Amino acid sequence: MKGGYFLRNGRFYLEDEPVFTLAEFKQGGEGFSESFRAEHNEVLFLESISAHLVATASTIGIDPTGLIDPEGRLLRKDISRLLNKNKLYLAARIEVQIYPTEDQINIIIHAKEIERGYYPVKEPGLIISFYKDLLQSIPVTSAYSTMGKFVRRAAKQRAEELNQPNMIILNSEGDCCESIDGSFALLNNDRLLFPAAGSGGYRSAILDEVIQSAKEAGFQTEELEIINPDELLQAEELFLFDACNGIQKVLGLEDRRYFSPKTKLIAAKLSELAKKDRDDRITNY
Repeated sequence: MKGGYFLRNGRFYLEDEPVFTLAEFKQGGEGFSESFRAEHNEVLFLESISAHLVATASTIGIDPTGLIDPEGRLLRKDISRLLNKNKLYLAARIEVQIYPTEDQINIIIHAKEIERGYYPVKEPGLIISFYKDLLQSIPVTSAYSTMGKFVRRAAKQRAEELNQPNMIILNSEGDCCESIDGSFALLNNDRLLFPAAGSGGYRSAILDEVIQSAKEAGFQTEELEIINPDELLQAEELFLFDACNGIQKVLGLEDRRYFSPKTKLIAAKLSELAKKDRDDRITNY
């Protein structure tokens, strides 16, 4: 049987095993979590993921030395152990949680089987809307998941109520800054626009790889601090992206509907880049 185990500080535990004290449970909220993708026992874009985790930890004063290094060697080893233990040999969603307790910094790693394919694009696309009940603040560190998580949590609950897979979140200026657990990009002609870090939105760990894929597909890219909702509704194409699902095309935003031929080109380049990243790591390690 696949699954059933998680890693806590390098040790295996059963998913239903009681291993946390009440104090640890409370302190878990002081940390952060990130999700990303593994294919054939390798984390895709491992160095980017690891560097993102280290940077996120630093924003809340956590030193992950001994748990995660920017090059990803420690993370790669632990995740490989977990995937083999759970017999998840094809594709998996990896969730890493890092949090402090009185005497140490802790790391918990979960793995769950998902559809394989190096960021497969789901058809026919997502139907989403704007989330306006709570607005995201714009501190410098909001580009990391530790900031704004309560707004994202509320947006996720609202999305579930609407039976939608995601939503576009606005910042305190009323501009679009992120999606739930990820980011977005809009296409007009051959120009691809992303929310900049100064927008207050979450900065995806694979943003650089998405930008590289867009450039290889022949598009100009730009990051903007101000992207208002009307710009998304008037865009030629719109897609969401995150480190686990990769690029996901948007079929509809509110009453607006999109075709996504250019999004598919960029997604195909990202898939090629991810496969090359894994193959190169196998060769070089």
